[in-house]
Amino acid sequence: MPDRGLRSPGMRDFGPEEMARFRALERTFLDTTGAKGYREVRTPVIEPLHLYSASGTLSPQALERVYSFLDWDGWSGERVVLRPDATVAVARWYGDQRDADVQRLSYVQPVFRFAAAGDREVWQCGAELFGAPASTADGELLTLAREFLAAVGMTDVSCELAHAGLARAAFAAAGLSTAQQVSAYDRMLEGDQTITAELAATNPEGAAAIRLLADVDGSSAGYVANLRAAMQRDIPGVDGPLADLQGAAAALDAVGVPYRILAGTARNFEYYTGITFRFQSNGQTVLSGGRYDRLSSTLGGPDVPACGWAADLVTLAEAQS
Repeated sequence: MPDRGLRSPGMRDFGPEEMARFRALERTFLDTTGAKGYREVRTPVIEPLHLYSASGTLSPQALERVYSFLDWDGWSGERVVLRPDATVAVARWYGDQRDADVQRLSYVQPVFRFAAAGDREVWQCGAELFGAPASTADGELLTLAREFLAAVGMTDVSCELAHAGLARAAFAAAGLSTAQQVSAYDRMLEGDQTITAELAATNPEGAAAIRLLADVDGSSAGYVANLRAAMQRDIPGVDGPLADLQGAAAALDAVGVPYRILAGTARNFEYYTGITFRFQSNGQTVLSGGRYDRLSSTLGGPDVPACGWAADLVTLAEAQS
Protein backbone atom coordinates (compact mmCIF):
# COMPACT_ATOMS: atom_id res chain seq x y z
CA MET A 1 0.00 0.00 0.00
CA PRO A 2 1.45 3.41 -0.91
CA ASP A 3 2.50 5.77 1.88
CA ARG A 4 -0.22 8.44 1.96
CA GLY A 5 1.53 10.46 4.65
CA LEU A 6 -0.89 9.41 7.39
CA ARG A 7 1.77 7.84 9.61
CA SER A 8 3.58 10.18 12.01
CA PRO A 9 7.23 10.90 11.12
CA GLY A 10 9.72 8.61 12.83
CA MET A 11 7.09 5.96 13.64
CA ARG A 12 6.81 2.58 11.95
CA ASP A 13 4.25 -0.12 11.32
CA PHE A 14 4.97 -3.79 12.00
CA GLY A 15 3.32 -6.12 9.52
CA PRO A 16 2.87 -9.87 10.12
CA GLU A 17 6.39 -10.79 8.94
CA GLU A 18 8.02 -8.03 10.98
CA MET A 19 6.01 -9.00 14.03
CA ALA A 20 7.08 -12.64 13.67
CA ARG A 21 10.75 -11.60 13.69
CA PHE A 22 10.13 -9.16 16.55
CA ARG A 23 8.42 -11.80 18.71
CA ALA A 24 11.16 -14.35 18.00
CA LEU A 25 13.84 -11.88 19.11
CA GLU A 26 11.80 -10.89 22.15
CA ARG A 27 11.39 -14.52 23.19
CA THR A 28 15.10 -15.22 22.70
CA PHE A 29 15.96 -12.20 24.84
CA LEU A 30 13.56 -13.14 27.64
CA ASP A 31 14.66 -16.79 27.58
CA THR A 32 18.38 -15.89 27.65
CA THR A 33 18.07 -13.34 30.45
CA GLY A 34 15.48 -15.39 32.36
CA ALA A 35 17.85 -18.35 32.47
CA LYS A 36 20.29 -16.11 34.39
CA GLY A 37 17.69 -14.95 36.91
CA TYR A 38 16.59 -11.69 35.26
CA ARG A 39 12.88 -11.05 35.78
CA GLU A 40 10.79 -8.95 33.42
CA VAL A 41 9.29 -5.60 34.41
CA ARG A 42 7.36 -2.99 32.45
CA THR A 43 7.14 0.72 33.29
CA PRO A 44 4.59 3.36 32.21
CA VAL A 45 4.88 5.03 28.82
CA ILE A 46 4.21 8.38 30.52
CA GLU A 47 6.51 9.49 33.34
CA PRO A 48 6.96 12.85 35.12
CA LEU A 49 9.46 15.17 33.48
CA HIS A 50 11.34 15.68 36.75
CA LEU A 51 12.25 11.98 36.76
CA TYR A 52 14.48 12.73 33.77
CA SER A 53 15.53 16.26 34.66
CA ALA A 54 16.90 15.24 38.09
CA SER A 55 20.56 16.09 38.51
CA GLY A 56 22.66 13.87 36.26
CA THR A 57 19.75 11.72 35.04
CA LEU A 58 19.78 12.83 31.40
CA SER A 59 22.09 15.31 29.73
CA PRO A 60 20.73 18.66 28.53
CA GLN A 61 21.18 17.42 24.94
CA ALA A 62 19.03 14.36 25.66
CA LEU A 63 16.38 16.43 27.43
CA GLU A 64 16.05 18.61 24.34
CA ARG A 65 14.81 15.55 22.45
CA VAL A 66 12.04 14.37 24.81
CA TYR A 67 8.36 14.56 23.97
CA SER A 68 6.88 16.55 26.84
CA PHE A 69 3.39 17.91 27.45
CA LEU A 70 1.04 18.96 30.24
CA ASP A 71 -0.88 16.15 31.91
CA TRP A 72 -4.03 18.22 31.99
CA ASP A 73 -5.69 19.06 35.31
CA GLY A 74 -6.89 22.59 34.87
CA TRP A 75 -3.90 24.91 35.27
CA SER A 76 -2.26 22.63 37.85
CA GLY A 77 -1.30 19.83 35.49
CA GLU A 78 2.11 18.19 35.80
CA ARG A 79 4.64 18.30 32.99
CA VAL A 80 5.14 14.73 31.76
CA VAL A 81 7.10 12.97 29.02
CA LEU A 82 6.81 9.95 26.80
CA ARG A 83 9.44 7.65 28.32
CA PRO A 84 12.76 8.68 26.65
CA ASP A 85 14.96 6.19 28.52
CA ALA A 86 14.08 2.79 29.96
CA THR A 87 16.93 2.47 32.48
CA VAL A 88 15.85 5.57 34.41
CA ALA A 89 12.27 4.28 34.61
CA VAL A 90 13.40 0.84 35.78
CA ALA A 91 15.66 2.47 38.41
CA ARG A 92 12.65 4.46 39.61
CA TRP A 93 10.66 1.20 39.90
CA TYR A 94 13.54 -0.44 41.79
CA GLY A 95 13.69 2.44 44.26
CA ASP A 96 9.95 2.15 44.90
CA GLN A 97 10.30 -1.42 46.22
CA ARG A 98 10.45 -1.83 50.00
CA ASP A 99 12.67 -4.89 49.75
CA ALA A 100 15.12 -3.32 47.30
CA ASP A 101 18.23 -5.49 47.37
CA VAL A 102 20.08 -7.25 44.59
CA GLN A 103 17.67 -7.30 41.67
CA ARG A 104 18.18 -8.69 38.19
CA LEU A 105 15.61 -7.09 35.91
CA SER A 106 14.78 -7.18 32.21
CA TYR A 107 12.37 -5.29 29.98
CA VAL A 108 11.07 -5.01 26.43
CA GLN A 109 9.45 -1.63 25.79
CA PRO A 110 9.68 1.42 23.53
CA VAL A 111 11.37 4.73 24.26
CA PHE A 112 10.51 7.96 22.46
CA ARG A 113 13.06 10.56 21.37
CA PHE A 114 12.82 13.23 18.72
CA ALA A 115 15.10 12.68 15.74
CA ALA A 116 15.21 14.78 12.60
CA ALA A 117 15.71 11.57 10.62
CA GLY A 118 15.22 7.95 11.57
CA ASP A 119 13.09 6.30 14.24
CA ARG A 120 11.55 8.32 17.05
CA GLU A 121 10.00 5.23 18.66
CA VAL A 122 12.78 2.78 19.55
CA TRP A 123 11.90 -0.68 20.84
CA GLN A 124 14.50 -1.63 23.43
CA CYS A 125 15.26 -4.85 25.22
CA GLY A 126 17.48 -4.41 28.23
CA ALA A 127 18.95 -5.97 31.36
CA GLU A 128 19.68 -4.10 34.60
CA LEU A 129 21.49 -5.37 37.70
CA PHE A 130 21.01 -3.41 40.94
CA GLY A 131 22.89 -3.97 44.19
CA ALA A 132 25.85 -6.06 43.00
CA PRO A 133 29.40 -4.65 43.05
CA ALA A 134 31.31 -3.83 39.89
CA SER A 135 33.80 -6.61 40.58
CA THR A 136 31.14 -9.22 39.77
CA ALA A 137 28.30 -7.36 38.01
CA ASP A 138 30.28 -5.87 35.13
CA GLY A 139 31.59 -9.24 34.02
CA GLU A 140 28.17 -10.84 34.46
CA LEU A 141 26.47 -8.29 32.21
CA LEU A 142 29.17 -8.41 29.55
CA THR A 143 28.91 -12.19 29.47
CA LEU A 144 25.10 -12.01 29.33
CA ALA A 145 25.29 -9.57 26.42
CA ARG A 146 27.56 -11.96 24.53
CA GLU A 147 25.23 -14.89 25.20
CA PHE A 148 22.19 -12.96 23.97
CA LEU A 149 23.89 -11.82 20.77
CA ALA A 150 25.07 -15.36 20.09
CA ALA A 151 21.53 -16.65 20.68
CA VAL A 152 20.19 -14.34 17.94
CA GLY A 153 22.90 -15.50 15.55
CA MET A 154 25.50 -12.76 15.97
CA THR A 155 28.74 -14.63 16.46
CA ASP A 156 31.11 -12.12 14.83
CA VAL A 157 31.00 -9.37 17.45
CA SER A 158 33.54 -7.11 19.10
CA CYS A 159 33.35 -4.71 22.04
CA GLU A 160 34.56 -1.19 22.74
CA LEU A 161 35.34 -0.57 26.42
CA ALA A 162 35.86 2.64 28.38
CA HIS A 163 35.50 3.96 31.92
CA ALA A 164 33.77 7.22 32.81
CA GLY A 165 35.79 7.44 36.04
CA LEU A 166 39.04 7.34 34.10
CA ALA A 167 37.96 10.29 31.95
CA ARG A 168 36.79 12.22 35.03
CA ALA A 169 40.10 11.63 36.79
CA ALA A 170 42.07 12.87 33.78
CA PHE A 171 39.87 15.94 33.32
CA ALA A 172 40.04 16.75 37.03
CA ALA A 173 43.83 16.44 36.97
CA ALA A 174 43.81 18.89 34.05
CA GLY A 175 41.82 21.34 36.18
CA LEU A 176 38.62 21.29 34.09
CA SER A 177 35.31 22.26 35.68
CA THR A 178 32.34 19.89 35.52
CA ALA A 179 30.84 21.74 32.55
CA GLN A 180 34.20 21.81 30.77
CA GLN A 181 34.59 18.06 31.35
CA VAL A 182 31.27 17.31 29.62
CA SER A 183 32.18 19.49 26.65
CA ALA A 184 35.68 18.01 26.37
CA TYR A 185 34.35 14.45 26.58
CA ASP A 186 31.79 15.05 23.81
CA ARG A 187 34.44 16.55 21.56
CA MET A 188 36.72 13.55 22.14
CA LEU A 189 33.89 11.17 21.19
CA GLU A 190 33.34 13.17 18.01
CA GLY A 191 36.98 12.64 17.07
CA ASP A 192 37.99 16.28 17.47
CA GLN A 193 41.76 16.13 17.02
CA THR A 194 42.29 19.73 18.12
CA ILE A 195 41.05 19.38 21.68
CA THR A 196 44.28 17.99 23.13
CA ALA A 197 46.42 20.82 21.81
CA GLU A 198 43.77 23.40 22.73
CA LEU A 199 43.49 22.19 26.32
CA ALA A 200 47.25 21.92 26.64
CA ALA A 201 47.63 25.52 25.48
CA THR A 202 45.08 26.86 27.97
CA ASN A 203 46.17 24.60 30.82
CA PRO A 204 49.85 23.55 30.44
CA GLU A 205 50.00 21.97 33.90
CA GLY A 206 47.23 19.53 32.99
CA ALA A 207 48.51 18.78 29.49
CA ALA A 208 50.05 15.42 30.45
CA ALA A 209 46.76 14.09 31.82
CA ILE A 210 44.81 15.17 28.72
CA ARG A 211 47.37 13.66 26.34
CA LEU A 212 47.38 10.37 28.25
CA LEU A 213 43.60 10.13 28.07
CA ALA A 214 43.44 11.08 24.39
CA ASP A 215 45.95 8.34 23.55
CA VAL A 216 44.01 5.53 25.27
CA ASP A 217 43.55 2.82 22.63
CA GLY A 218 44.50 -0.80 23.35
CA SER A 219 43.20 -4.31 22.92
CA SER A 220 44.48 -6.52 25.74
CA ALA A 221 44.35 -6.89 29.50
CA GLY A 222 48.10 -6.28 29.52
CA TYR A 223 47.46 -2.88 27.98
CA VAL A 224 45.64 -1.87 31.18
CA ALA A 225 48.82 -2.55 33.16
CA ASN A 226 50.70 -0.26 30.78
CA LEU A 227 48.04 2.41 31.30
CA ARG A 228 48.49 2.17 35.05
CA ALA A 229 52.23 2.66 34.78
CA ALA A 230 51.77 5.65 32.47
CA MET A 231 48.94 7.37 34.32
CA GLN A 232 49.65 6.96 38.02
CA ARG A 233 52.19 9.79 38.18
CA ASP A 234 50.04 12.46 36.50
CA ILE A 235 46.47 11.40 37.25
CA PRO A 236 45.39 10.67 40.85
CA GLY A 237 42.54 8.23 41.38
CA VAL A 238 43.04 5.98 38.36
CA ASP A 239 43.60 2.71 40.23
CA GLY A 240 39.89 1.95 40.73
CA PRO A 241 38.82 2.65 37.13
CA LEU A 242 41.77 0.69 35.74
CA ALA A 243 40.95 -2.28 37.98
CA ASP A 244 37.38 -2.20 36.66
CA LEU A 245 38.65 -2.12 33.08
CA GLN A 246 40.99 -5.02 33.77
CA GLY A 247 38.08 -7.07 35.17
CA ALA A 248 35.89 -6.26 32.18
CA ALA A 249 38.68 -7.16 29.76
CA ALA A 250 39.17 -10.49 31.55
CA ALA A 251 35.43 -11.25 31.27
CA LEU A 252 35.51 -10.59 27.51
CA ASP A 253 38.65 -12.70 27.14
CA ALA A 254 36.84 -15.56 28.89
CA VAL A 255 34.01 -15.57 26.33
CA GLY A 256 36.23 -14.93 23.32
CA VAL A 257 35.07 -11.42 22.43
CA PRO A 258 37.78 -9.16 20.94
CA TYR A 259 37.76 -5.63 22.33
CA ARG A 260 39.33 -2.19 22.24
CA ILE A 261 39.90 -0.05 25.33
CA LEU A 262 39.18 3.59 24.49
CA ALA A 263 38.96 6.94 26.24
CA GLY A 264 35.16 6.93 25.92
CA THR A 265 32.23 5.11 24.32
CA ALA A 266 29.03 6.61 25.81
CA ARG A 267 27.61 10.02 24.96
CA ASN A 268 25.78 10.66 28.26
CA PHE A 269 28.83 11.48 30.41
CA GLU A 270 26.84 12.69 33.44
CA TYR A 271 24.88 9.43 33.59
CA TYR A 272 27.69 6.89 33.85
CA THR A 273 30.08 6.29 36.75
CA GLY A 274 32.07 3.21 35.69
CA ILE A 275 32.71 1.07 32.65
CA THR A 276 30.83 1.80 29.44
CA PHE A 277 30.71 -0.53 26.46
CA ARG A 278 29.42 -0.99 22.92
CA PHE A 279 29.07 -4.34 21.19
CA GLN A 280 29.44 -4.10 17.44
CA SER A 281 28.78 -6.37 14.49
CA ASN A 282 29.71 -5.55 10.90
CA GLY A 283 30.62 -2.02 11.93
CA GLN A 284 27.25 -1.33 13.56
CA THR A 285 26.54 -0.88 17.28
CA VAL A 286 24.01 -3.56 18.28
CA LEU A 287 24.07 -3.31 22.09
CA SER A 288 25.45 -0.79 24.58
CA GLY A 289 25.46 -0.01 28.28
CA GLY A 290 27.52 0.72 31.34
CA ARG A 291 27.67 1.39 35.08
CA TYR A 292 25.51 4.08 36.72
CA ASP A 293 25.98 3.73 40.48
CA ARG A 294 24.42 7.08 41.44
CA LEU A 295 21.17 6.74 39.49
CA SER A 296 18.99 5.09 42.13
CA SER A 297 19.96 7.52 44.88
CA THR A 298 19.52 10.49 42.53
CA LEU A 299 15.90 9.38 42.11
CA GLY A 300 15.36 9.07 45.87
CA GLY A 301 15.98 5.33 46.07
CA PRO A 302 18.70 3.38 47.88
CA ASP A 303 22.35 4.15 47.23
CA VAL A 304 23.35 0.94 45.45
CA PRO A 305 25.71 0.00 42.62
CA ALA A 306 24.02 -0.64 39.28
CA CYS A 307 24.89 -1.58 35.73
CA GLY A 308 22.95 -2.49 32.60
CA TRP A 309 22.66 -2.62 28.83
CA ALA A 310 20.08 -2.27 26.10
CA ALA A 311 19.67 -3.24 22.46
CA ASP A 312 17.37 -1.99 19.71
CA LEU A 313 15.18 -4.90 18.63
CA VAL A 314 14.52 -3.38 15.18
CA THR A 315 18.27 -3.00 14.58
CA LEU A 316 18.78 -6.64 15.57
CA ALA A 317 15.91 -7.78 13.31
CA GLU A 318 17.28 -5.86 10.35
CA ALA A 319 20.75 -7.30 10.94
CA GLN A 320 19.25 -10.79 10.74
CA SER A 321 17.30 -10.22 7.51
